[in-house]
Amino acid sequence: MVAKNKYLKMVAQLFGGAEEALEDKQTSDEGAGSAAIGQLKREFAEHPSKGLTPAKLYDILEAAEQGDIKAQSELFEDMEEKDPQIGADMAKRRQLAAELEWQIVPPDNPSAQEKRAAEHAAEVFSGLEVEDLILDLGTGLGHGWANLELSWNNDGGLHYIEQPELRPHSWFRLHPDNQNKITLRDNSATGAELWPLGWVPHRHRAKPGYVARMGLHRMLVWPYLFQNYALGDLAQLLEIYGLPARLGKYPSGATPKEKATLLNAVVRMGKDAAGIIPQGMEIDYLEAAGKGASADVYKLMMDWCERSKAKVILGGTLTSGTGEGTNTNALGNVHERGQMSLIRSDVRQYAGSIKKHMLWPMAALNFGIDSPQRAPRFYLDTGETEGLEKLADTLPVFVDMGMRIPSWWAHEKSGIPKAGDQDEVLLSVESKLTGQDAAVLKAQAAATAIAAATTETPVPSPPDQMLARTRENLQPVTNAWINQVRELANQVDSLDALREALLDRYPEMTLDQFANALADAMATAHLAGRNEVTEENPDALR
Repeated sequence: MVAKNKYLKMVAQLFGGAEEALEDKQTSDEGAGSAAIGQLKREFAEHPSKGLTPAKLYDILEAAEQGDIKAQSELFEDMEEKDPQIGADMAKRRQLAAELEWQIVPPDNPSAQEKRAAEHAAEVFSGLEVEDLILDLGTGLGHGWANLELSWNNDGGLHYIEQPELRPHSWFRLHPDNQNKITLRDNSATGAELWPLGWVPHRHRAKPGYVARMGLHRMLVWPYLFQNYALGDLAQLLEIYGLPARLGKYPSGATPKEKATLLNAVVRMGKDAAGIIPQGMEIDYLEAAGKGASADVYKLMMDWCERSKAKVILGGTLTSGTGEGTNTNALGNVHERGQMSLIRSDVRQYAGSIKKHMLWPMAALNFGIDSPQRAPRFYLDTGETEGLEKLADTLPVFVDMGMRIPSWWAHEKSGIPKAGDQDEVLLSVESKLTGQDAAVLKAQAAATAIAAATTETPVPSPPDQMLARTRENLQPVTNAWINQVRELANQVDSLDALREALLDRYPEMTLDQFANALADAMATAHLAGRNEVTEENPDALR
């Protein structure tokens, strides 16, 4: 039972309570305040995106800043569901983080208790759907926050967390006296405070601001609205495009009934191409409706909205298929690097929430760890490693200089995992040898080094010497050309602009120095050939 936990008193002091969350969930139907919670579970989304106008959108955003975030949260959900661009790009950014490999490690210079806490946490997480956990935390990207409810269990006196559950954002509100405090909606004016140890209250700072304004969707609502208007206008244009305008003429003195009959015939003939009218009335067909009209203006607005949404979510347009016509491989790589910097920021924020609200409580309850700095650390591997060849060349040099490099850093940068106590590790050939075998191997290595040092370096042949000299003479010329092209490439933003710049610079890029160097090389080769023939047959060139 909870009461038998020897660290429970310390945990209650650290977190402000623990008994309720360890025994039950706050949203349980049988728990305290179950009537209010039951009401939340029976609520249906009101879909505020239906009939959305600028005035209605302004009211929703203003209400959120005053503490009522229900309509804003439901609008954000509608945006991801109804807008393919927002839904796909948000899913991509969340999935890029969720698919990374995770790891739980103890703090630096860990004690025996801290090592045990890390091992226990890793064992618990191996039984969880960590990818689902990251995806749920990723909903905080758009909203700025996400609340996952925890469920506790125990085994042999050790408490552990079961799979956290993401609760709908519409279940919560802001405290009227604190815009950064989220409470659970009930029948009170302030809402119910979240139970300590009962939640993972993730705050995702995708943009600065307090809770109601730090989600990405706050920047996306206006492009979403404008695109809906442009799409509706385009659909209306396409509906009538190509249909001829009809003008009905009725004689003077026509009754209202006759006028209504004529109007009905004009409308039906536009779609059904058939109809009847009273004698004495006429229908004239004018120029086709939509002729001269263009969908380009609507497409221009929609394209702007698409690009804006991609920039907000992924940091660029070339990783979401909404480029602006100047796509190049180099620009695509730049946008991808910008996207990965966002993912690295995301995973660090996910790891911080997991450590603070999941790993530290387990470590405190089970092993008496009273500081979050000494709690196990959660990592998502973003692949920030150096090349093995580069590390192998540079690390020995720095070690010989006297630098004290921790082994964990080398493991992290190389991406090579650290072996456990029971793992079999790779050994060098020399380390496997003992006694006489090792002495023989060292003697052979020393003899090889002496032989290599005393061996005379062969003199290059004349053709090799001439080739090296020619390369040396041509190097300044080619370097100057390359530097000019590189300078131009840095000044332009497209291949067309680079081509124009090269054409403008071409008259200045002369071949005189290159031609002189080649002429010297040809003359040298000619004289070398004559010398070789003379040495073989002195009378040949007389």
